Amino acid sequence: MRALPPWSPEHLAAIVESSDDAIIGKTLDGTITSWNPGAERIYGYRAEEVIGRPISILVPPDHSDELPPIFERLRRGERIDHYQTVRVHKDGKRITVSVTISPVRDERGQIVGASAVARDISAQQEMIKKAMRLRDEFISIAAHELRTPLATVFARLQLAERRLGHPEIDLEAVRRDVALVRQATDRLRVLLDRLLDVSRISSGRLDLECGEIDLVEMVRTTTAEFAQTFGHVIVVNTPQPSAATRANLDAVRIDEVLTNLLDNAVKYAGRDGPIEVEVMADSEVVSFVVRDHGPGVPAEQRERIFEPFDRGDAKTPGVGLGLHVAREIVLQHGGRIAVEAPADGGARFVVTLPKNGARA
Repeated sequence: MRALPPWSPEHLAAIVESSDDAIIGKTLDGTITSWNPGAERIYGYRAEEVIGRPISILVPPDHSDELPPIFERLRRGERIDHYQTVRVHKDGKRITVSVTISPVRDERGQIVGASAVARDISAQQEMIKKAMRLRDEFISIAAHELRTPLATVFARLQLAERRLGHPEIDLEAVRRDVALVRQATDRLRVLLDRLLDVSRISSGRLDLECGEIDLVEMVRTTTAEFAQTFGHVIVVNTPQPSAATRANLDAVRIDEVLTNLLDNAVKYAGRDGPIEVEVMADSEVVSFVVRDHGPGVPAEQRERIFEPFDRGDAKTPGVGLGLHVAREIVLQHGGRIAVEAPADGGARFVVTLPKNGARA
């Protein structure tokens, strides 16, 4: 095939024909004179259906006052850059577009028409709207979740202050107040850590610091601390620590994954529901399982629950970040996390991690 000289009429025509954007020529009274395949794709009309017709066929009735000032600016030789507006597809669907309109001059420099380049940004606008909805929902949930432990901290500190002011101090009551303050501050710390992790994940700055750890020892320590902090009985089933249960992992992050899964189990199984933790290992991977006996996770939700801000049941406390953060940490290690539905009910979260360390 013969190569076209740069910026020759044929070369420019080929660019117009191949563009995904709508490129439309029109006279100064708004009559359409040219229509490329991109315009057909965006607006639905074939060239023969629109050439010779007014550009106003693309304008919805509630935007009809846009055209006169646009053409007035074009007659003055002005260019309109990235004008965001709404246009109408042939089937009646409204489309959000970004349009750049330039005056077209003849060989004497006289303005004889206009050229419009339009890009369909409907999908981007929907994404922005979705992001704004997620942001608003997140702010609402996070504010509620932060307010609850803060209220506990404030109230219990006030009580402790009054108790300490009495001549006969009730030390047992003060200890209870301090314990409740500590639990509330733990909840605040966990929430803030998750918010920071989501920020690091979204910006690609969740770095791992891997070293050799024994998964059995880590699981036993973490579950014991969690059970003591939240007053929950956790049944742990692990083999004896050995070379088989050692792996190259980020201990802090894997501890965070386990804590998030335990926290999730408490939320959905209830304070009195039993929680079981198991550790397994073979020659290539180590695994741990967190099992609760709550209502379980419906099949249609088993992928969605790992998305940010998804809480499954809106009545359940939390901001819907724990499982999302857990999944991202596991993926950073080159592992996988899945939720299963045991035959006797509840949910079983299985985390599998390679022994040879995080992926590059």
